[in-house]
Amino acid sequence: MTETIKVEVDDALARKFRKKAMERYGYKKGTIKKAVEEVMIRFSMSGPVNWASLRGTLRGAKKASSVQLQHRLWSNGSVNLLGHGASTR
Repeated sequence: MTETIKVEVDDALARKFRKKAMERYGYKKGTIKKAVEEVMIRFSMSGPVNWASLRGTLRGAKKASSVQLQHRLWSNGSVNLLGHGASTR
């Protein structure tokens, strides 16, 4: 049994996703479906979010915008919202 899910996403994001999907699965029919299924499986199996890992991480970051703070947190690999050990970013 299958279900159709329709979503609207940013054009640039869709192009990047299609390119990555084709690089991974090849330039053939069904590539996007395979990639979306893989992402959905990973997302649904990722486990609970560990919000406690964020406690205190922004202390002392007074003059940065929210975007700058997010970039700093994600780029240094110290925050893992999925609670599965160290981040692989």
